[in-house]
Amino acid sequence: MNPAIRHVYVHFPYCLHRCGYCDFATTVARVIPRERYLQHILAELELRAQSLHFAPLETVFFGGGTPSLWGPAAIGAVLAWLNRRAGFAQDPEITLEANPGALESGDLAAYAAAGITRVSVGIQALQDSRLRALDRLHDAASAHQTLAQLGDLLASGRLKSANADLIFGVPGQTLLDLRADVAGILAYGLSHLSAYSLTVEAGTPLAAQVRRGQALRPDDDLQATMLDALPGLLAPFGLARYEVSNYARPGHASRHNLAYWTGRYYLAVGVGAHGFVPQPGALGLRYGNSRKHEAWQRALAQQQLSEDLRETIDAGQHQDERLLTGLRLTAGLDLAAFAVDLGDARRQALQLRAQPAIDRGDLWLHDEHLGVVPHALARLDSLIAELA
Repeated sequence: MNPAIRHVYVHFPYCLHRCGYCDFATTVARVIPRERYLQHILAELELRAQSLHFAPLETVFFGGGTPSLWGPAAIGAVLAWLNRRAGFAQDPEITLEANPGALESGDLAAYAAAGITRVSVGIQALQDSRLRALDRLHDAASAHQTLAQLGDLLASGRLKSANADLIFGVPGQTLLDLRADVAGILAYGLSHLSAYSLTVEAGTPLAAQVRRGQALRPDDDLQATMLDALPGLLAPFGLARYEVSNYARPGHASRHNLAYWTGRYYLAVGVGAHGFVPQPGALGLRYGNSRKHEAWQRALAQQQLSEDLRETIDAGQHQDERLLTGLRLTAGLDLAAFAVDLGDARRQALQLRAQPAIDRGDLWLHDEHLGVVPHALARLDSLIAELA
């Protein structure tokens, strides 16, 4: 694998509110230490960059949390550091996550002026009752306002692309509700939609509510029906599935996420951030920063790192990860790239293991790509286990 870093993830953990289903590394704060957090991010970038080789950056992703609470000046400062240290490739994809509402989305035009080229907004639903069920802070009116702002920025060329996140399979939701959400979101000209089924993650408030009988558990059959329906609902708007949960117009797939899904190296900084970087003597190193702000900040003050995870990745582990992510792609797992990174012997062995599933019609093999037939997506986990 090429050891150069071409992708960077920056985690901003602060939110105004923590949703009941969320298990990300987030912190609720009404007063956000924007400048202090910026200085710690720059310190971690300096520290981690000492052992890395950069190529011009193709993607940068500001995730969270709600990084649109950070302010355009801080985003611009991080991008300026990255430009000095690595530079940017032609037409880089630079994404900012935001939530609906004036406070949480901030001035999206100012972010575009600071260098953001793509915004991903957490709409989740366009019906107030479902937003309340999801414990979201915004309402449908503010969702429409933010979508209208994105539409204007796209139409004027100040943004190149925009995504909306949508949650489906919420108890009480119908297929008609899902159709209305899709149509309502895409009416504003967005070029990308990420649609995720509601999941009950251990340790979240939602999990506790389900356990106490205060909330219903999502219906697996309904979620499967909605998952099957989504490609047809999005097709009239020119969006096609390219990953199990992601749909885009041609040229608007998330290049940053594709880097994850195709096993590329990426630098990640911030509280709770996870990265994958080259490692001498191994295929790579996966690390995860501490989710505790104090530990992360204290270590950086001493020119050190505070990590909860540090794992050397060998070829076998990387192969499993490539299967897990590559088979989620509509284009399938690129076997030629797989062979370049992991060796032709592993590629041949994988194809032998895949043959029974190909013969029974669950997998397809075409033009050096191995993929899952749409009807078998519901059994993706078992297929991956069969190939591992």
